[in-house]
Amino acid sequence: MKSPFDDLADLLATPEGLRTARLLQGSGLLGAPSTAEPRPRLRPPEPISIWEPQDLEGETVWVRPDPQPLGDHFAATKVLRRKKAELPLRVGFFGESVAAGYLYAPHVTPARVLERQLRAIGGSGNFEVVDLARTNETLPSLADTVRTSLQIQPDVLVLFAGNNWNLLETPEVSPYAPSVLARQRYGQALREEGTAGPVGRAEERLHAVAEMALGSIAEIAGLIHVPVVVVIPEVNLADWETRQPPVWLEGDGTACWHALYADAVEHLEAEDFPAALATAQALRKLDGGACSSTWRLLARAEIGLGDVEAARRSCRAEIDAAPYATLATLSAPQVTTAARELLRQAARRHGFLTVDLPEVFAAHAGAGLPGRRLFLDYCHLTLEGIQVAMAAVAAEVLNVSGMIAEPQDWQGLLPRLPAPEISPEAEATARFGAAIHTAHRLLATGAKRPLLEHWCDEALDASPGIEAAMLDLVAARCAPCPAVLTAAQQRNLASPYRLTLQHGWRWDHLDADLIEAIRAVLERRGRPAGEIIDRLLLEHLAIREEGTELLAPIYLWEPLERFFPEVMDLEDLPRRATLRSPWPETAFCVICDAAREVEIEMTLRLPFGKGPVQVTVNGEEVGTVDGDERWTRTTLQIRRQSLRRGLNRLSLRWPMPATDGAVALAAVVDRLEIGVAADLHPVFGELFSMIARSS
Repeated sequence: MKSPFDDLADLLATPEGLRTARLLQGSGLLGAPSTAEPRPRLRPPEPISIWEPQDLEGETVWVRPDPQPLGDHFAATKVLRRKKAELPLRVGFFGESVAAGYLYAPHVTPARVLERQLRAIGGSGNFEVVDLARTNETLPSLADTVRTSLQIQPDVLVLFAGNNWNLLETPEVSPYAPSVLARQRYGQALREEGTAGPVGRAEERLHAVAEMALGSIAEIAGLIHVPVVVVIPEVNLADWETRQPPVWLEGDGTACWHALYADAVEHLEAEDFPAALATAQALRKLDGGACSSTWRLLARAEIGLGDVEAARRSCRAEIDAAPYATLATLSAPQVTTAARELLRQAARRHGFLTVDLPEVFAAHAGAGLPGRRLFLDYCHLTLEGIQVAMAAVAAEVLNVSGMIAEPQDWQGLLPRLPAPEISPEAEATARFGAAIHTAHRLLATGAKRPLLEHWCDEALDASPGIEAAMLDLVAARCAPCPAVLTAAQQRNLASPYRLTLQHGWRWDHLDADLIEAIRAVLERRGRPAGEIIDRLLLEHLAIREEGTELLAPIYLWEPLERFFPEVMDLEDLPRRATLRSPWPETAFCVICDAAREVEIEMTLRLPFGKGPVQVTVNGEEVGTVDGDERWTRTTLQIRRQSLRRGLNRLSLRWPMPATDGAVALAAVVDRLEIGVAADLHPVFGELFSMIARSS
């Protein structure tokens, strides 16, 4: 049985039909849905995202492909069907990874929580929520999914997006863009306006893309008289940092900035917050507030001094100061001030209802900075965060449904709502996933180990059995083959603590900080983790007498401390033959039994000058080597007394570049204007080879 809206939905669910509908509406010929015999369909059904149309017993349905063993990035609903009756009222739920329930899915998702809340208040037969959220959603794809979803007749549209916009919507506005024309345009903007030029171009581009996508959704919703609820995201301000180096600064500004940065970190570690504040303010004066790291140092000092509101402003500024157009290292998706304003403006212009999570979370959790109570990582929500966010959405949906006599507000609604249902094993897996994800995406101005240990502790508190998954992760990281080929992978797939793509199971690096966090947390609980972990490390990854190349990805201590195209290994950009450091320190994992000395043979150069490269092991200086602009091969002996059994951190501390920053930036512009990729930030040091041998 087709509803009276089928013809109109079929019309709007195609690009050609939408254009036709606009003409009909403009001419006054598009009226209320007809109850007459339905006309023939305009064209065969279209896919809805990854759901493909199929004929099932004479009915068109949309069927989801089965996910791979490690999962995928789409909602789990297997079959989508057309509505056959006025009730239940159907809510279409769209958005990015936060909306998809990242780290909890498929056990708990915001769409399922919302459906349960609506049914608890409005009746079990009166509401349903169709989950069409997906990880890595983009604005054009979002608009297309909304359009094609009209084939299953949603009555309300909920849009939960904005975190991805800074990283995914303007990739062509970058000095690393593969397109020669894009690089030339970038170089021209850089010459004319400095770094503000490309940043402004990216903002203009995002505004245009958002206007087009949200305008299209508004047009569709207006034609079929469907209300739209827009959820404005909030992010983790307390725990999550965006450490980036500044672009080249004029004169010796780059060297001065990094010296001040080191001083600020030292003051913070000593809890000398007035000195840290003064140093961070000097940094801001030097970089003009354009470097995210400066704002985080300011926020840490302000928190130490008890000025929460100032810290909140600094944390927001930190996110805004890391636009894709000037990124050096890979950042994390977090909604910017500009993206939130785009959403709010669109809501006012198009008559969308809004759920403003910054306001909701502040009212729920108090005046402090939003942190790990509501967030698993940079933007993905804890169970409490999902419950509160969806309560605010539920209030809006209930109010527009016409089924509840009294107006609803989320604060009055929240105590009456059922708590999300989740097993201890699934909760533990999500929390351990938060530790893994933090290890992979966080670059902090201070130590990140405390946050990793927090989430490991939380996972064990939820379900002690997660210990087996932790040790399986270590075993997979230490194996001499991809994780998917290991016995640890097979054990984990068969366990109730199944780690999937969203938990970062597939990873080419050792996860040294995470391994150390797992060791510390388990040993505090009386588990013999250190012995097990050292055995796993030494079995396959110990340095060999013939030599072990430490530039192999697995031996990088902090893989994010590279220019982001090299981290992402983009297919349309050539792979670098060397390791380049955008930060004054590069660290490696040296795994040994500490019974013998270790010889390090390095082939390195300093792209911008010459000077001593300091070598440390586990924080202790073990020697220096001389570097200059030519490639130099040198060896260094590390005494066994400086080594530990198992995992050791070997660091190279590069000298400051001697080049005038203005001259370096002018050379960058010259390269970009002829279409050649260039670095806005200094390369402190470059390595062709780093071989460790037992001696």
